[in-house]
Amino acid sequence: MKKEENVGALLGIPQEEMAILLQVTRAQWSMFLSGKRSLPTAALLKLTEMLTIVKEAEAEEPDAAALKEEEARINKYLEEEIIFNQHKQHVAADELEKCKKKYRSAQNAVTITDALIAKGQYNDTLEKELLSSLKINAQNVLKKNSLLVQEQYAIKLLVLQQEEVVLRERLLRK
Repeated sequence: MKKEENVGALLGIPQEEMAILLQVTRAQWSMFLSGKRSLPTAALLKLTEMLTIVKEAEAEEPDAAALKEEEARINKYLEEEIIFNQHKQHVAADELEKCKKKYRSAQNAVTITDALIAKGQYNDTLEKELLSSLKINAQNVLKKNSLLVQEQYAIKLLVLQQEEVVLRERLLRK
């Protein structure tokens, strides 16, 4: 099994196609990989030639132009990711700030309605219902923009900031 994984992974050619290239049956190739049988001499020579080609290709310097082009694509990708990340950071920061403002505003509304209800200034049923409705609406806003939600936005922002640091480090290493 190990021989199969090593030769198969090294050459990148599936069993059936390799058997055809070596002009042996798939069963012969499979038995060779499992160590139960040897290949005919002609097939061994072809396999040796393939393995030599792979070794020589690994020893050669990579094509400088192709390598440079690949690095340019990687750099472009990283730069685009940084820009996209910064946009997401801006959106998350805006959402966090909006959430905080709504939360503070709703806290003030609850405080005001509680104080007005406690003073008993508004005795009319309509006014009492209005104050009660205002308080319920403010409490709903508090729930919607709770400290938990604010913490989630803050964590999201921190994660995005760390992601940007990693992206910039990768860009500088290239």
